[in-house]
Amino acid sequence: MPDFDDDRPESPPAEGVRILGAEEAQAAVEGGPERPRAEEPKRRRRPAPPEDVQPAARFPLPADRLPGEVPGPEVRPAPAPPAGPAAGEPSGPMPLPHWTEPPTGEVPMIADEPGDEEVWAAAGNEPRFRSEAGDWGEGDFGISDEGLHDDTTAMGALVDVPDVDEDEEFAAQVAARRAPPRRARTRPPRASRRAGSASQFPTIEDETEAPHVTASPRVLPTRDDLPTRVVTGAILAAVALLAFVIGRAGTAVLVTVIVAAAAFELFEGFRRAGFQPATLLGLLGSLSLVGIAYNHGERAFPLVSAVVIGFTLFWYLAKVVHARPMVNAAVTIFGFGYVGILGGFAGLLLVFPDGVGMIIGLVLCAVSYDVAGYFVGSRMGHRPLMPDVSPNKTLEGLAGGMAASVLMGLIIAIVGLHPWNNLSNGLLLGVVVAIFAPLGDLVESMLKRDLGLKDFGTLLPGHGGVLDRFDAMLFCLPAVYYLVVARGLV
Repeated sequence: MPDFDDDRPESPPAEGVRILGAEEAQAAVEGGPERPRAEEPKRRRRPAPPEDVQPAARFPLPADRLPGEVPGPEVRPAPAPPAGPAAGEPSGPMPLPHWTEPPTGEVPMIADEPGDEEVWAAAGNEPRFRSEAGDWGEGDFGISDEGLHDDTTAMGALVDVPDVDEDEEFAAQVAARRAPPRRARTRPPRASRRAGSASQFPTIEDETEAPHVTASPRVLPTRDDLPTRVVTGAILAAVALLAFVIGRAGTAVLVTVIVAAAAFELFEGFRRAGFQPATLLGLLGSLSLVGIAYNHGERAFPLVSAVVIGFTLFWYLAKVVHARPMVNAAVTIFGFGYVGILGGFAGLLLVFPDGVGMIIGLVLCAVSYDVAGYFVGSRMGHRPLMPDVSPNKTLEGLAGGMAASVLMGLIIAIVGLHPWNNLSNGLLLGVVVAIFAPLGDLVESMLKRDLGLKDFGTLLPGHGGVLDRFDAMLFCLPAVYYLVVARGLV
């Protein structure tokens, strides 16, 4: 091929990518610090900030880090083991890892008291499934209630109190008091049970065993109780005799005081049992009925009864006492009827010319019933009369009291006390009191048992309260009044 001469000038070689600072870096690597560095470009100076502008806040860099250097991953040294007792022994609180560190997977062991490890170990790690209805009656984790329940710290209402029959407990206490003490006797010496022992000693033991509890828990009058009863009864008899000597007015005053005291004890017993009766209205009604009946006769009963019932309802309507009106109004009216109305018949008896003699005959028969029934029942009574109402009364005591009442009626007729000077009238008086006196006594015992009271009061030592002493006479008053009306003894 022919050669063609190109008259064009040659083009200079192409220049590639140039890296700034490459020569200086290469020179520093090859020559070291003795080699002169390339001339550094001149830096621009920043203008000074104005005087009123605060400088920017900057955090100081670590000592081992230069300006412009990118920080690498931070490496923390492993914590040194804590200085403490030897391995295997508790060393107090352990340092917890930082929240940014990964979990270690370790579970601390908790053993506050010795023996807890076995309880928790016995629970097992398997889940508890309840597929049947009876499975819900079992405890969780297979732990018995005996291991988890502790009765040592139970106090007050938390303590499990066993069910105790109060009647049986009271019967046992009374029977223990009634049992006559037995004299100690000496048993013949017994041979020693120990092998090789030849010594024998006489044994003196008390053969008094627990007495058999009978069905009738009778109370024998103690040495301290019986004299107190006798003294209190003698004082009451003296006061009553003085009122009888004064006449119908004095007897009416005595009856009024007795009825008022009995009504107050009854309403106070209601209040102690949790009721809120209108005590003022019931007390005023019972107090006034005897006097009004003594002056106006039978017309007093509907008048006073209507006033007490109406004002009792108004009492709770006006919210004088913030309490349930139905229950407390009924309790108030019942108290007035039980003590006030029944006791008001004494005022009707005193209207008659021989009213004092009627009251004396009633009182003598009622007292004879109480005294004879008390001593016969306490010494010879074995069969209970009504143990759920009054566990201290027996059929023997009831029979003895009724016989004494009838006998006293005959004695009154023989003595010639008006208007019971006729033998038939005296006999009927004793029979009526013998029937109604036990009813009044049992009704009062029923109320006390329902209210949870032993006695309604303590005004009469040895007898309890006034209502406890005159409860039998409350039922006898209306019965004797209608006996007088029926027999025409006016």
